[in-house]
Amino acid sequence: MFFDLPVKTSGERKKATAFRNFLLKDGFMMMQFSVYTRVCNGYDAVEKHKRRLYENVPDNGSVRVLVITEK
Repeated sequence: MFFDLPVKTSGERKKATAFRNFLLKDGFMMMQFSVYTRVCNGYDAVEKHKRRLYENVPDNGSVRVLVITEK
């Protein structure tokens, strides 16, 4: 999962920090500053976590999800 969030104002920084904290609590691991990963068992789990991501991303943020399977 890749994301880009605005951080120019203190309010935007607080929202970005809250989003990163959400990711860590939801089981994501930071690979890079704006790149987080999470292992999911099956497509249903992928959809569940994608839904959670999009519910928690700040309004003017951008999130991209890349799903990689074993096949």
